Amino acid sequence: MLEALSRSDAGAQAVLEVDLLADGELCVGLKDWRRVKLSAGPSLLCCVNAQGETSLRNISDSRRAEHTLQHTCVDFLWEDVSVSSGARVKPKLLLLDSEFSLHMYDVDQDDQPTLVCETSSNTLLQIIKHTHADMCAVASVRLLCFSEGRCMLLVNTCVLLQLRLTEDTLEPISCCRLGVECVEECVDCRLCRGALFILLNSGLSYVFDSTDGQLLAKVDFPSYCCNAGVSPSTSSFCLLQISADLSTAVSVTRQNQAYAVHLDHYFSVYTDHLYCRAAPIRPFLRPVESWDQDSLSSSTHSLSALNKPLQADRSWESRLSALYNQTKAPVRPVHISPWYKDFPHIECRRAAATAKLCHSSVKTGGAVMSFNVPDGATPAGLNVSEFSALITFVSPANANTVLAYWGLENESVTYHRADANAIPVQRSAEENLCLLLKTSGLSVVLFCVSQDELLNRLMVFGSAGTVDSLCHLNAWGRCSIPIHALQAGLKNHQLDTVDFFLKSKENILSSSSGFSPGDPPPSSSNTHTHLRSIEALCPALDLLRSAIRDTHTEAQSQQFCEQLLSITMSFLNTQTRVLLSGAHDLDDNLQQCVCVLDGFISDLRVFLKRFPWGVGGDARTHTDAHTHTAASGREEEHQWISLSDEEVVHRAVLSRRISHAQAFLRRRGSAEHTLQDIRRTGLKHTHTCLTLRDLQQATTLLTHMGFNVKEQLHNICVYTADRDLRAFMVEELQKQHHLSADELKQVNFIHTIESLCSKPANRSSRRLDANRVLQVSRCDPQSRRLLEKLLQDSDSSSTSLLDPLRLHWVKHWDRDAQTHILLSRTHTHTQCSGDAAVLWAYLTSLHDSVRCSAWLSSSSVCDRESSAAPCWPQLTAHVLDTCTRCGEHLHNIILDQLARQGQFVPAEMQDSIGSVPLSDLSCIVELLILAHDCFSVTCNLEGIVRVLQACRHLSHTHLAHGDAHGLLVRLLTGIGRYNDMTYVFDLLHQNHRFEMLLRKKVESNVRLKTALLDYIKRCLPGDSEKHNMVALCFSMCREIGENHEAAARTQLKLIESQPWVITAELKKALVKVQTLLKDAAESYSKDSCVRQAVRCVKLAKLVTLQLHFLNQGLELRIINLQHTDLQNTSNTLPHCYQVFVLAEAYDFSPDWAEVLYQKVIMRGDFSYLEEFKRHRPLAASLFQDISNKVCHQKPPASCSQHLKKLLSHCEDVYTHYKLAYEHQFLDVANMLLQDSKTNSFLKDRLRT
Repeated sequence: MLEALSRSDAGAQAVLEVDLLADGELCVGLKDWRRVKLSAGPSLLCCVNAQGETSLRNISDSRRAEHTLQHTCVDFLWEDVSVSSGARVKPKLLLLDSEFSLHMYDVDQDDQPTLVCETSSNTLLQIIKHTHADMCAVASVRLLCFSEGRCMLLVNTCVLLQLRLTEDTLEPISCCRLGVECVEECVDCRLCRGALFILLNSGLSYVFDSTDGQLLAKVDFPSYCCNAGVSPSTSSFCLLQISADLSTAVSVTRQNQAYAVHLDHYFSVYTDHLYCRAAPIRPFLRPVESWDQDSLSSSTHSLSALNKPLQADRSWESRLSALYNQTKAPVRPVHISPWYKDFPHIECRRAAATAKLCHSSVKTGGAVMSFNVPDGATPAGLNVSEFSALITFVSPANANTVLAYWGLENESVTYHRADANAIPVQRSAEENLCLLLKTSGLSVVLFCVSQDELLNRLMVFGSAGTVDSLCHLNAWGRCSIPIHALQAGLKNHQLDTVDFFLKSKENILSSSSGFSPGDPPPSSSNTHTHLRSIEALCPALDLLRSAIRDTHTEAQSQQFCEQLLSITMSFLNTQTRVLLSGAHDLDDNLQQCVCVLDGFISDLRVFLKRFPWGVGGDARTHTDAHTHTAASGREEEHQWISLSDEEVVHRAVLSRRISHAQAFLRRRGSAEHTLQDIRRTGLKHTHTCLTLRDLQQATTLLTHMGFNVKEQLHNICVYTADRDLRAFMVEELQKQHHLSADELKQVNFIHTIESLCSKPANRSSRRLDANRVLQVSRCDPQSRRLLEKLLQDSDSSSTSLLDPLRLHWVKHWDRDAQTHILLSRTHTHTQCSGDAAVLWAYLTSLHDSVRCSAWLSSSSVCDRESSAAPCWPQLTAHVLDTCTRCGEHLHNIILDQLARQGQFVPAEMQDSIGSVPLSDLSCIVELLILAHDCFSVTCNLEGIVRVLQACRHLSHTHLAHGDAHGLLVRLLTGIGRYNDMTYVFDLLHQNHRFEMLLRKKVESNVRLKTALLDYIKRCLPGDSEKHNMVALCFSMCREIGENHEAAARTQLKLIESQPWVITAELKKALVKVQTLLKDAAESYSKDSCVRQAVRCVKLAKLVTLQLHFLNQGLELRIINLQHTDLQNTSNTLPHCYQVFVLAEAYDFSPDWAEVLYQKVIMRGDFSYLEEFKRHRPLAASLFQDISNKVCHQKPPASCSQHLKKLLSHCEDVYTHYKLAYEHQFLDVANMLLQDSKTNSFLKDRLRT
């Protein structure tokens, strides 16, 4: 479980204390304890008090007694053993007493310690004297590690001693002296991956190799962390710890401060503090083979050795392509090896090979944190990872113990103060766990971990039993187990995980959350909650069913499959029993729950085995009960012999003996002996009981047959054609509130229809016209059979087809259908008072031309004044337009009558020009183009104006709103008057069809190109996309370049207007400028605009150099400079080529004498001079100017040597001699006079 806890990741700032063991007797004498450690194997706890007394206790079994060792100690270590097999290894304990003697104990299975080996300090001294005879006495011993029977000791802070401890002897393995004598007091030491870290009280730490004692490096915590603004006092450091990956080091002072160091960054700054570093291997500049040094291949090899590419092609296209590739190439991360890669120990080499670089969370420059702890608290423990540090502070008597969790990335501190006396428990250096031993027992404190995350990880990496025990111990209640934990448990055949998961779900339908048998019927909201719970459980049940199906055929998994099947079936049966026993009647939600559970039970039942009946007392009891039941059944079956099949079924259903009735009917030879036949017969008896108003017996029959009583009663009410029975069922269901408001309205409608059934249908009394042709319409054969059945049930002469009206018919009729049926049974004067829209739709659907004409006639003034005309409702144009249901013949008659009265339907008056076909529009466009050409030839201005007006009307009315945008372009290009038809540009732009103007074969249309550019400049000045699109279409590369260049310079102006602060937005803006300049240069080069292309390339170089500075973290600004600032900026640039880039971009000639004076004379940077020589020759005038500046500005005396060295690069012998003589470099002057190569020339010059 502790391994699972150690895998928790950093999350939100939260503290969780988890009780692991509740044993008050374990912590007797807690106030006197000074150090407690827990063994890595068996749960053995070793405690040392203030007097040095050592005791052992097995915390896994509280019944075992405590054992006290015979020796006192000041320090001790448990042996670290790595055992691959499951064999149990005896734990070993190594003690160091105050006399520096070693004692090794073995702990047997009964937790009884046995002394197996001991060594005095004199023996240690004799071992050391074999190799270091100058060792006089043993003054101090520190236990570094104890693993696999070997222990490593640090003696007198200067000797590393490695011993092998056995049950009989003590064998020395190695003994070496450290490379540096520690003058100051050693306060702490740590052994990590074969490297020994020693911390001195001043904050200086040395790193040694644990094999031979070689000094590898040193770390100065105060110097590195001086930027934090806190200066530690002298001799204040006390604790040191290194992360497992050797990336982070943390030290703690006695003033409750902690210092964190990023070691990779530390040794990149203090390179002289890393003593073990291999020299870099550089390739030879000259090739090994005998190549021609003037050949291209030799130059390529030399430049590749310098990590510089050779560009043989110096054309503009090649240079622009190289710049483009540089901007598009991804930024490769700089590979920096870890600081310990050259350490000789094998563990350091392995760690360096697999190290992930720059993953320490400590910021560059270190971090310092002060902790707020109670007075008197001192740091006692330190755990460090690459992300955090955990410091433990203890007080006297182990009171007010405080844990401080320091997040190194965000530099936040989270405190946890123990609520009682507590002492930290150490277990293993590799596990960053914080164990506390309190008076209540053992607990672990977790930072940045929530309770749910902890339990989820324990379910995945641990077991369900552990989670259950932990929840019970901490009174967390039963937790919710995630489904992925169940999946992991099924994969690993962990039945306890499955059982724990199902136990956590067993109360989803319990009375606490739902209902119980004695409660009133549950509401629909509660049952809907149960349905959601069952649906949420279905994925887990699917997993269980799949696991059972997959393991059922595997021989090695047979036992697991049977146990898993038993657990799952028990759970499903329990949930089904809760559902069926909790409610008398199941609604739709509960019925779906039962169906889901029953489906899983049916699928799993096929995997059950058939077991024989058991024998014994229980079997006899079962047999007696079965015999009594069989006797009573035979007596009842004897009575069934004289009854008919329907009566047998009736009695069997009432007595719940349906299966016996099936067997009886099968023996009798009855054809209706199946369960479906019995249920059908039972439903008939139910219907009979309801007609006799025996609701109780009908309910009993439905319940015993397994039907939903409410559902069946509702179905009988809906589907019955018996008026009296329907009225009775409506009354009963209304009492139980099982009828909705809509169904009650439908019942009232049926009552209304039934009261009107005796009246004949009020159809048109007009005879059919003999001249009209009658057609037989198609009808549904099912409808015809239904009508025949209704006519057979009753006498058609005395009843109507609407007599057997059923409720389930009416519920499918909408409001208009119900109104039409009512209108068919009402008189004319009653119809006239209804809704005009419904009445008009009814009359026109019947094609009743007589009443329709009468209605239309009554709308006139003369008929409206006549008293004989019926009072029809007012007819509106909207009703005539939307509610006419007649055929085309009657529709034309109605329209003709309305037209004679001077009334017109709005739909008939609409202009039909809106539906002009596309082919007709194309013809119109071509006709307009031809008309314009004719008027243009004849110079008919009035005709041209009319054509342009027609074009505008046609464009806005018909061409702009459909798929006729191509005709718009054709109309524009055919007319050719672009200035007068700019509205076409607007229409195409608004409809996102502007690119249609740039179709094929328009490149030669110069007038269109000019009009497009003029329109974009006037109406779309900020739309660079359309400008570039037009320019590309007409091959206007120069204009594209101008657009890109203008955009780049605009972006530079925006950057200049803002404060100069290094941000991500600034870098993005510069990258955008770089891309625009590259595109501009490329466009210029395509149009042979060399001067403009070179200008963009120079500016692009400047922007690239600015990006280089920003990526290096330099705030130096070289863009948007004034002319007066160029010389000062040139002086501050670190490299010579950067000055050339600056000079080319601003067309500026720097004062090279001033630049070389600042770089070479003042700073002594002769590498800058060498770089300058590769670009320009060193003229004699340049040396003269530098000499003049030295004479006028009077630099420090140390700069004279820089000038002397600079003059050695002067190739003009006379200038060299002259300046050396002027600056009193007489040795140089005499050397030139005495040199055989220069003395003759100088003598001749001096004579003249």
